[in-house]
Amino acid sequence: MVVFWLLYDAICRVFGQREKGDAIVGALVLVLVCVASWLACHWFAGRAAFLLVGAMLATAMSANVFFWIIPGQKKVVKSIAAGEPVEPIHGARGKQRSVHNTYFTLPVLFAMLSNHYSFLYTHKLNWLVLILMMFAGAAIRQFFVMRHGWKLGRNRHPLGYALVGVVVIAAVVAWLTPQPSEAAKAPVGSADYAALKKVLEQRCYQCHGAQLQMKNVRLDTPQAVKQHAQAVYQQSVVARTMPLNNATQMTDAERVLVGRWFEGGAKTE
Repeated sequence: MVVFWLLYDAICRVFGQREKGDAIVGALVLVLVCVASWLACHWFAGRAAFLLVGAMLATAMSANVFFWIIPGQKKVVKSIAAGEPVEPIHGARGKQRSVHNTYFTLPVLFAMLSNHYSFLYTHKLNWLVLILMMFAGAAIRQFFVMRHGWKLGRNRHPLGYALVGVVVIAAVVAWLTPQPSEAAKAPVGSADYAALKKVLEQRCYQCHGAQLQMKNVRLDTPQAVKQHAQAVYQQSVVARTMPLNNATQMTDAERVLVGRWFEGGAKTE
């Protein structure tokens, strides 16, 4: 978060007041956000990566207000009160950072709410999902920004930006539509408790066994498995968030087995 702010702020300082500075800054910030999203999704588990990118952008928004927008406004007010000429740089900088905050808004909302939707951050190309959805949010935000100008006759109707955002979202939805896996089609053998226990031993006992019970969940006894059967099914088959970041390399076939065991009555006898 700190590194992103420093790089973002440097881009604005160096290129912001040049000719076509807004376009140059916008392009460089886009590249910076894409790189940061890619790195986050490769360094951290998907859920954490999405939240961190959201927090990264939100931190930049807050820093814009704290370091530039409010101080610049105070200087302008002080100059006016003293009857002195107002330096235009303060208004230009404040406007530039305010515009950036406007475009960051919907991407931040998406990133911070994404932890409720595991199909987003568990995808193998989750970094691309994140970038596309944030781009769609920025495009839709552009529609709202320019709509007022259109009503005043300053620019053409901005509907195209909204349509671009909607098309990107629709494309991501179509792309992420679940498809039956080969593992789901193939026979997995017995799906009784004995078979389930072997999967739990290999994939789950490390964090939910006799020595360690993360979130007070223990899965090394039939009674405990029966108690947490719904959660096991939800987290490992539906949401696919467990094992966390798939650290124990649970296979698709094993997830199918867990699903068939649960759907068959979750028997532990």
